[in-house]
Amino acid sequence: MPVPIGSGVSSKMRFLKLKLEGPLQSWGERSRWDSRDTTAMPTKSAVIGLLGCCLGYPRHSEKLNELDAALHLAVRADEPGRILTDFHTVQTEEGKTFPTASGGKRTGNTIITPKQYLQGARFTVFLWGDEEMLAKCAEALLHPHWTPYLGRRNCVPSSPLIPQFMEAADADQAVRTDCTEDAAVEIELLSGDTVREDEHVIRRLDSLVDASRNEYKHRYVRASWIRAKEESACI
Repeated sequence: MPVPIGSGVSSKMRFLKLKLEGPLQSWGERSRWDSRDTTAMPTKSAVIGLLGCCLGYPRHSEKLNELDAALHLAVRADEPGRILTDFHTVQTEEGKTFPTASGGKRTGNTIITPKQYLQGARFTVFLWGDEEMLAKCAEALLHPHWTPYLGRRNCVPSSPLIPQFMEAADADQAVRTDCTEDAAVEIELLSGDTVREDEHVIRRLDSLVDASRNEYKHRYVRASWIRAKEESACI
């Protein structure tokens, strides 16, 4: 069960739970140049960015690297949403040359930039790791330094980002707590973890290496599906 912040209840493992929902969300993983994608799940780099925004860390702060290293992430898709592609235009001086995604060059004063969003999605994220850092993030979510957003600045949360502490035996039990529908889940794969037969491993390019250089490395997650109608699927 969720535990109020600061309750002092001890547990085997302690998780910070956060609901992410809004009309639009966008969790880019491989966005480069003109085209901006979204993954089906919130990326770790974006969640770290959201927390950093609440904490008042500038975009390229080294503190974001420390935050990424201190915390681990699991995500449950309570409502997967649908992908929307919007077409923006960017203008500049006539005749200016732009680099293209393929390494070539383009000359012109208008560029079309397709951007993907998730419509009507709802996610629950579970963070665990350094206890002091978790407490600091929970406090910042309640009193954010800057306004948080769901991947892009135009993706405003439809409900307050109210953190809750909860206890569970492990991340697998945490993602099954309070789920009411069948749901896809992704749990960060850590050293020593065992991959079950009903899981497969996905490689995500969303773990910070150096925020100052916008550099990322691959992160592995255990992906599976919770069947809410199955006995004991949810707790």
